[in-house]
Amino acid sequence: MQFLTPTQTAILQTLSSGLSISAAADAAGIHRTTVHHWCRTIPEFRDTLDAVKHACIDAVRDAMNELVAPSLAILTQIIHDESASPALRTRTALAVLKFVTSIEKAPSAKGVTAEILSAQATPSEPPAAEIHRNSSLSSPDETDESTQETPSQTPRNAQCPCGSGTKYKRCCGKNAPPVLSRAA
Repeated sequence: MQFLTPTQTAILQTLSSGLSISAAADAAGIHRTTVHHWCRTIPEFRDTLDAVKHACIDAVRDAMNELVAPSLAILTQIIHDESASPALRTRTALAVLKFVTSIEKAPSAKGVTAEILSAQATPSEPPAAEIHRNSSLSSPDETDESTQETPSQTPRNAQCPCGSGTKYKRCCGKNAPPVLSRAA
């Protein structure tokens, strides 16, 4: 078990104040890649940094939650104010509608707990149907065979086999469908 040095502790305290890694490293007189190296190689530093990040996120989330009630009161006042311009009232109503339609219904605590436990028990992989065929996430055996180039097909930038002296894509291959993926 490795304990944190005073410099590492100072970096963590600086990061907890909301500064970036670059700014914290500059304040401590070290290079920012040193901080990233500590994150990769020292589990105690990485875990403490994660806890600091989560604490900062929680503090911002709490501050934002405190602004919800006054914000809703202002929006309600604008919508009900007959003297407000119709454009302002419309923009306010659209903003409220956009927000309401964009948020998802929060799952119950029981569902969240079961979801977390099942995710920890088995590593989740994205379903094959969700991976786009031409995505860098799809493997060569998952790609559609109709879009794969056959070995006997002339490359698009090669000289045309008809002997015209132009590229295949500008001559005989002009009407050929584009090649979206290549066999590995």
